[in-house]
Amino acid sequence: MTQQIRSLDSAELTPTEMYLLLRDSVIPRPIAWVSTVDDAGRSNLAPYSFFNVCSNVPPVLGFAVGPRGKDQETGKLLEKDTLANIRATGEMVVNIVPEELRLPMVTTATSLAPGEDEFAFAGLSSAPSDKVRPGRVLGAPVAFECKLYQIVEVGTHNWVMGEIVRIHVDERIYIGAYKGLDHRVDPLRVAALRPVGRLGRAYYSLLRDVETILRTDASND
Repeated sequence: MTQQIRSLDSAELTPTEMYLLLRDSVIPRPIAWVSTVDDAGRSNLAPYSFFNVCSNVPPVLGFAVGPRGKDQETGKLLEKDTLANIRATGEMVVNIVPEELRLPMVTTATSLAPGEDEFAFAGLSSAPSDKVRPGRVLGAPVAFECKLYQIVEVGTHNWVMGEIVRIHVDERIYIGAYKGLDHRVDPLRVAALRPVGRLGRAYYSLLRDVETILRTDASND
């Protein structure tokens, strides 16, 4: 079969078209379920799928936060609560979304008024963190307490980087010592705890089939 290719110059796409093309083609993406608090201690929880690991030394996670819209009078982009809270407090918790909490996770993407609690709105419970003020999602298989490392403005988005200061792992996926290292996890161990991935539109991926492909030039740890 001959592959037919449609080639596009990025300048031909509107900002919305580019966003949708990226969202629907760079898949699957992990989801950062980020909990924060504002200056008054009010909780916020929201999912972000432009997310990944930035570094292991120091341990840094990063995710992109887009605007919540525009001010109709000034045209200025408005910050989402997550970004405003992190700027104010310098703290966040990045929770990994398990399969069993995928529906509440989608619910927390609802645009609420500033100060409204997405934990309560989605029927979720929080657990206290040890080193930061925001609570973590009770039921998340892994939660990373983070201190703000850096915020980099990238066009209409802000790339938020948090340095990990404390990690919480569900005992059901924690395997401990393995191949000479003391702390290992297996995200496939319990089906309900397997992480959910983001696709385009209303589509999400669930881990069902995992294929092993061994490398010949590495230890395959």
